[in-house]
Amino acid sequence: MSDTGEKVAQATRQRAAVYAHLFLVLRKRLGEAQAIDLMSEAIYNFGKEKSRRNYSEKARSGDLAQAAREFASPDPVKQYQFAPRVVSLTPEEAVIVMSKCPLVDEWRAMGLPDRDVETLCNVAHSVDFGTWEGTLDCALCFEGTRGQGRDECVLRVKKTPAEG
Repeated sequence: MSDTGEKVAQATRQRAAVYAHLFLVLRKRLGEAQAIDLMSEAIYNFGKEKSRRNYSEKARSGDLAQAAREFASPDPVKQYQFAPRVVSLTPEEAVIVMSKCPLVDEWRAMGLPDRDVETLCNVAHSVDFGTWEGTLDCALCFEGTRGQGRDECVLRVKKTPAEG
């Protein structure tokens, strides 16, 4: 990977460290449930904002295939960090797999217990829920994550039925 890609990955690892330290402080002061709720809400809102800014009009207008392609972008930096790929796609559902995660890698390198890594992973993927549910109008389900110790994160995205 290019020097630029490594610098972006380093920035992502720094973001992971900030998430971890913020979580540990909030948990100590407010309790775990409130720490999770506050961080998840903020990160979800960021995901909504990110998808409004970074996804094409076609993706934002309900084209699930386009949204899945943009999420699993062939961009070398995104591939270097998360290695997302679409493994199944119909007009109503996409399954996307990510085989890397610099966030989880950083939390493990920090020596955090498995339980905290899994919790932080759940908090961090609030950005994905914000992206898919908030602006792209889809339902998202994680069917396994690297934070749970799996080899890959598996995301199942379904079009939200139009209200009639």
